[in-house]
Amino acid sequence: MAFLPKVLPLLLLAVVCIQLSGGYSPTVQADVRDRCWCVENLKKGLRKDTIEEFSILPSRPYCNEVEIILTLKQANNSSKGIKRCLDPNTLQGKNLQSCWKSRNTNNTFTFKMSNCPMTQNA
Repeated sequence: MAFLPKVLPLLLLAVVCIQLSGGYSPTVQADVRDRCWCVENLKKGLRKDTIEEFSILPSRPYCNEVEIILTLKQANNSSKGIKRCLDPNTLQGKNLQSCWKSRNTNNTFTFKMSNCPMTQNA
């Protein structure tokens, strides 16, 4: 029993240190995805006027595919835009990647569709 009073403060100190160091953070771990985001890709482009913005995620160690995530414009006053994945090998996917590479000056993943005026559908 004399062992418990000596170990308990050390255990509490270890828990506090882990919390302060960020070693365990449920919100961060829930947001980090260790796989590709896109399970299914659209094989055909969407009309440009239906797309609000797009994100291009380059290949990563846990996902060797370039992923294009389209955020569609809100319909019927919905609170969130619907997200769809676009096959990066479609004409529209290639055009979006080209626009993103040429106009993305601050290296962000998400880009407004209005920044790509020449992007074609298909």
